[in-house]
Amino acid sequence: MTSALRAELTKLRSVRSTTWSLAAILGLTIALGVVSSSTSHTDGGSGDQDLVMVSLAGVYFAQIAAVAFGVLAVCSEYATGTIRATFAANPRRRQVLAAKVAIVGGLVAGVSAVATVGAFSIGQAILRGNGFVDGNGYHAASLADGSTLRAVAIAAAYLVLLAVLSLGAASILRDTAAAISVVLGVLLVPWIVAGLLPEHLAHAIEKATPMAGIAAQERGAPISPWGGFAATVGWAAAALVVALWLVRRRNA
Repeated sequence: MTSALRAELTKLRSVRSTTWSLAAILGLTIALGVVSSSTSHTDGGSGDQDLVMVSLAGVYFAQIAAVAFGVLAVCSEYATGTIRATFAANPRRRQVLAAKVAIVGGLVAGVSAVATVGAFSIGQAILRGNGFVDGNGYHAASLADGSTLRAVAIAAAYLVLLAVLSLGAASILRDTAAAISVVLGVLLVPWIVAGLLPEHLAHAIEKATPMAGIAAQERGAPISPWGGFAATVGWAAAALVVALWLVRRRNA
């Protein structure tokens, strides 16, 4: 397994898309979090705005980069045919796939942790300057607060799960365009459809989508934060189970 992990890390480091995808996760999370925070102002009120999620709004855009990274980690090898050499060097195909999951998950975890903490810290400073202070009914959010830490941690873990889900989908479909289209479709289409349905049907769909992991962190979500996170975990696990089952039953 050590050799498999080293091989996967070496391959990912040699692909340009790795640097660009990880940089996009970091940049989009922080930059769009800053934009979201900078465009939010108040002169006083009931304190009904969720300041934590305002600063983490960039995660909704960074998820696209996480999807691309997970897909390209697999499909780049299928596109070039080097997957045959990979499986020839290590016939334990499930071990190869597990190594890919570990490396992709580890890299995204490191970047997303820095990105979400950075977006939160910068965003809160901007929001306080825009009037979101105690005097206007808004208490300062801190990572020392359990609910705040949970939201930031789940936002980071959500990006990891999306990368893993995308890796699983890529292993199943073995085509870059198809895998990215399917994953983004599963992420976004249910939310578009839910907006056209009665509330009880919309909530049922929202609870079951992969995006529930981040959407459930918003105030007023139809599912609990941990319930939404569990939904995303379920999607990622299902994709991996199918991928592990197929990888030994198909030719490279």
